[in-house]
Amino acid sequence: MAMFTTSRYASAETRRMAMALARDQGSVYVARGKRTVVQLASLARRLGEDIIHVIEEKAGKPHLLATISVSANGAWKWEGKPEILEKKI
Repeated sequence: MAMFTTSRYASAETRRMAMALARDQGSVYVARGKRTVVQLASLARRLGEDIIHVIEEKAGKPHLLATISVSANGAWKWEGKPEILEKKI
């Protein structure tokens, strides 16, 4: 399964998109706050998730969907950052 979050200091629109994507896919949304990627990976493992999707923004709008894979031992790596096509929330 996957976990959704946003980049730090995300706009309300970006947070809404992350929540909507998580809900649509039956996944969990986690508020980012001041968590580092290492902290997010640790939380993902505790929740049993092996993928983290991070919604990044540009000019206050959702722009990229960064994917981080998390291994069973807690190691993580960036998988890619495709652009987000516009989606009505």
